[in-house]
Amino acid sequence: MGKSQIVDASEVNRIPRKAPATRLAESLRTEGLLTAEDLAAHFDVGIETIRRLARKKNEDGSKRFKGPSKAARSGDLHVWGYTPEDVDELATYFGQPVPRKRGKKKA
Repeated sequence: MGKSQIVDASEVNRIPRKAPATRLAESLRTEGLLTAEDLAAHFDVGIETIRRLARKKNEDGSKRFKGPSKAARSGDLHVWGYTPEDVDELATYFGQPVPRKRGKKKA
């Protein structure tokens, strides 16, 4: 290794870096997916509520909810992503109306 040079801290340009999980979450959002944190803010509940619902099972042992449907993965790190269909399913659970797409009227 070469000899290091000691300089004044004001001469060094800092490069801000984001955490890997933050970069993964941002990549999900660009794909149109939401994270558990986004859903918690949307439904005005705690993030642990969203996580608990994702793990919830019916009496027969099957999953109660389909979501999360997608995940971003980088090595051992993964961030779960919720599709619009997952959001609609949770909206029904929380008693919120699900926006319906209106088709063309028949003539």
